[in-house]
Amino acid sequence: MDNHSDSTQPPCSETDRLLDPVSTVPRLTTERLVLRAFCLADADDVFAYSSDPRIGHDAGWPQHRSLDDSRSFITDIASQGHVWAIIPRETATECNPEGTVIGSIGLIPDPARSLDSVLMLGYAIGSDWWGRGFTTEAAKEVVRFGFEQLGLIGISCTCYPWNAASRRVIEKCGFSFEGTRHLAEIGQDGVPEDLLCHLLAKEAWEASSEQTTA
Repeated sequence: MDNHSDSTQPPCSETDRLLDPVSTVPRLTTERLVLRAFCLADADDVFAYSSDPRIGHDAGWPQHRSLDDSRSFITDIASQGHVWAIIPRETATECNPEGTVIGSIGLIPDPARSLDSVLMLGYAIGSDWWGRGFTTEAAKEVVRFGFEQLGLIGISCTCYPWNAASRRVIEKCGFSFEGTRHLAEIGQDGVPEDLLCHLLAKEAWEASSEQTTA
């Protein structure tokens, strides 16, 4: 697989964000990560991980076949709701001081619910970064933002039954299993897929946070 990343590519400028519809997404930080809005300058990084067929297969969207697919993701998908680029601080270099985008995470409308105060958590991360806890770290921060800043009363999350890594992220973030939605959607291989449905209520999150800080 060709790597289309350009290590000399400058980070998103403030002008990029002002001209970009996703500029309203606030910048979040964790111990190891920066979460910020996507901009079109990220297309090479997005293609680098989204062209891996394993990523789309696990997340439920088509493999990116070209840079245009990645640009369309940024302009059409990342501009819906609150969607962040995931950037490990360790990837920052002199030529690219902000670092490399390795995945995405967001809070988007839940198609199974009509309440605006309940959004759905979704995420994807490049395979080179699996097993390092970055998705869980990003998810916990986005969940915190959803409850504290957006005033959500609940956050939902789904995954395929065979996606054990995603299930671990969901469990580590404190979600409760609601049940299985059978024959919920057509997978990328054209086979009907079940979805495991989870929910984290604000009260449960607050109780867990209090225990952690006690």
